Parts: sequence; structure tokens; C-alpha cells
Amino acid sequence: MGVFAPGGLPSGSVVKVPKQDRAWKQYRNAQWGYCVSYPARWLKGDAYDGAGLFVRTGITKFSANPSGAIDVSVQERRSSAQHTALLDLADSVQIHQEGVVKFQRAQQMQVMETRPMTLADNPALFTKDRYFDPLERTSWMEEVIFARRGDEVYRLELVCRTDEAERFERVFQRMVESFSFGCAGTR
Repeated sequence: MGVFAPGGLPSGSVVKVPKQDRAWKQYRNAQWGYCVSYPARWLKGDAYDGAGLFVRTGITKFSANPSGAIDVSVQERRSSAQHTALLDLADSVQIHQEGVVKFQRAQQMQVMETRPMTLADNPALFTKDRYFDPLERTSWMEEVIFARRGDEVYRLELVCRTDEAERFERVFQRMVESFSFGCAGTR
């Protein structure tokens, strides 16, 4: 139990899943009409004035220096008549990346990948980048998905140390796959 072979690994490969990543709960945001599953043993909190949640962890749930965090939120509201969905999502990516450089001490930022996708049957844009934090002397990686639904842009973001990317990417993928609109459950 707690061992699985994720997609992309050769069959027969097994990855030990940390205890903190095994049990999951569902978060439901009735105000914005979405839900997502998250690791129950991670530290959880509300984010963006009730528009979302964040979860984070390190070696332990209460590690002073978390090595990974994921947040889900509604980023903005715009009239879809004013902008095309793709332009809004591309603008959201650019604004986000500028904010990372400015507020998270990011240096040597490299965009690794940007591609269109869908999230819960809505147009989305995925981006992955890597940067160096000179204060912590550590490289970080982030994956962000911006999805448009009506006049709202939803954001799912993973930030983690690059040396732990495999673990956190698995968790993020599971959260993204669980994301849906109009779901039942508790917050």
C-alpha cells in the first residue's frame, strides 16, 4: 500500500508515496462553484479572500520551510466580450510570471513549457518554469494552469523545490484531475 507506478514510468517501476500524500479530502467552494481534492495531511488554509485554498508541506506537515505548495483560486473577473479567452489566459500567465520575479526573489527564470489544454472542459493554458532563489540558494519549479469559465479565470499553481519536483508533480496532477465545477461535498 502506498506504492504505485505513475504514468510515464516503465511498467514495474514503483514509487514510494510519502505518508503525507496518501489520504485525501475534498474542498468545495460554493461561492465560486468548484471543488478539488487535496492531501488531507498537508497544512491547509483559505486563500484569496475565500476564493480558494492553499496546501503546503515539507518533510513534515508543520515544517518551518515548506518544500512544496499548491493553491487553487479564482484569479480575476473580466467580461468575455472585452477579450478573447486565449488572450486573457496569456495575459494572466505574463502577469503571474512578472509577479514571481518581483515578489518571490526569482532569478534566472526559465519558461520550460507553455501549452493550451482544457480543465474541466474549459479552455486553459499550462505553463511550467524554473527559477533560482538567491536567499535560500535553492532552485524552484512551478506549474500553473489558468482556465477560463465564463467571465472568471481559475488558477491552479504548484510551487516546489526542483529536487522534489517528482513528488509534488504527482500530487498536483491528481489535484488537477479532481478539479470540477458543480460538485457536492463539504468545504
